[in-house]
Amino acid sequence: MYDLTAFQEDLKELYANGAQIFDIGYTYLGRPIPCVFKGSEEGKQILIHASIHAREWVTTPLVIEMMKAYNGKCGVWCVPMVNVDGVMLCQEGLSSIPDEGLKTFLLDVNKGSEDFSLWKANARAVDLNVNYNALWGKGAQNVTYPAPANYIGMFPFSEPENTALRALTERVQPAVTLSYHARGNVIYKAFSCLDPSPEGAKLISDLTGYPLLDTYESTGGYKDWYIATFQQLGLTIEVGDDDIPYDKLIDTLPAIYERNKDVLNAACEIAQG
Repeated sequence: MYDLTAFQEDLKELYANGAQIFDIGYTYLGRPIPCVFKGSEEGKQILIHASIHAREWVTTPLVIEMMKAYNGKCGVWCVPMVNVDGVMLCQEGLSSIPDEGLKTFLLDVNKGSEDFSLWKANARAVDLNVNYNALWGKGAQNVTYPAPANYIGMFPFSEPENTALRALTERVQPAVTLSYHARGNVIYKAFSCLDPSPEGAKLISDLTGYPLLDTYESTGGYKDWYIATFQQLGLTIEVGDDDIPYDKLIDTLPAIYERNKDVLNAACEIAQG
């Protein structure tokens, strides 16, 4: 298990070793959303985020280890746990929810089950990665009601976690973004008719050994919104084997890290052109 306590200890270690740590905003339940910065604020910037889906929390220690090792010239802005409320709900269940009415709501959404280990959404049962303004609501698996996964929300950017990540992206103006998810060992690129920097995508594919897939029909995701807005390289990187349960992926973290340890340096190379 990699819980909030372990996350906070890692943030302290990064800070002690010279990284900047600050909050980009707050979750639906008012919990801070930390960001780690390393490198130079001059020149090209990279933005990386993880755990936008609750059950994919293995991506948080992955990007933390990547940030610990990074010593490149590009500025790297890392949001290791976008969906703090969702991760806590996934790991701790309803004990992580302070409001009794919200507990009742979430239990109902989860069809009466107190097992939230496969939960993807935030604490308002909105899937954060279909809540972006990029053909919002047009996805084949989208739903229009609160659910453990795929609920698009009331409107684009209805969730505070997403508005915080949008504001950071607009402030930083990154040349490359990397969205870490689990599972599948694959990289998704492109949006609609846009496919920025296919050469850059191939470089990271070759580096990790993850095959590239186009997602022209993907909608509402961070990557989709970033590509549509900035028309630069945005990738969704899915780590971990499909046949390993989400809560057991942590056992394979060393192997996952080995495949991704040089991705930030490659992203800096791509950003600098």
